[in-house]
Amino acid sequence: MDEANDRLMEDSATDHDVLVLAKTVAANDFPVERASVIGIDRESGRLLRLTPFPWKGADTDPPILRWAWIQVRTVAAAFDPRPGSAGVEGEVLQTAYVEAKDGWRLRWPFVRAHLHGSVESLQESVRAGAVSAGFVKPGPEWDLMQLPLRVRFRCASEDCRGPHELPVLDWELHEMSRAARERHGAVWATKFRETWGRGLVEKYDVHVLVSSYAQSPSKLYVAGLFYPPREREDDHAHAHHAQHRAHLRDAPA
Repeated sequence: MDEANDRLMEDSATDHDVLVLAKTVAANDFPVERASVIGIDRESGRLLRLTPFPWKGADTDPPILRWAWIQVRTVAAAFDPRPGSAGVEGEVLQTAYVEAKDGWRLRWPFVRAHLHGSVESLQESVRAGAVSAGFVKPGPEWDLMQLPLRVRFRCASEDCRGPHELPVLDWELHEMSRAARERHGAVWATKFRETWGRGLVEKYDVHVLVSSYAQSPSKLYVAGLFYPPREREDDHAHAHHAQHRAHLRDAPA
């Protein structure tokens, strides 16, 4: 474990600016996983897992957006030996937001630095104790399954020995699943799969944020998705997404 990770694991409280890449829900069956936020630590550029992150009802407390910069004070993560894990102490402040314009140009550098060729290469880094999470690009073989929520995919790499089937703890996908059930009733699973199944990788340049479990580092789960459009977003679509983000930010807790 290097000096940057050593600082994250110190007993003394430390202030961090963190770019939120994913929010994950808890898993109550083995391997148990606590709700968390995974993001980029501004100072070190490393992935930082904030766990357990404060949750209230169906969202974090306070509610924060993916791709928002937050200021947070961290302490040593209790019962979590993974590299880059830290606990949260005190108030969490949302300070800025990284826009999705120009094909997510401003967001790409934060993903590219943590990209692995395949799930297998990520697992090797996890076993070596170097990382506990990273991005993997799936190929066209991609499917979303219920219940429980999980994805089945093969990596876009020749060294992939998949397909891989991983449980999904990504908060966004769980919320979209809930919204689909409320909106579409008996046909919700079909509608949900149309949006987040194979059609997703056909329309978007999907990368999967994969994380190991604290209780079982050899097991992996999907913590989040990165999906810039394959074609540049026009001004009208960008304005619509900006309006949607403002609605989420202003919604009551």
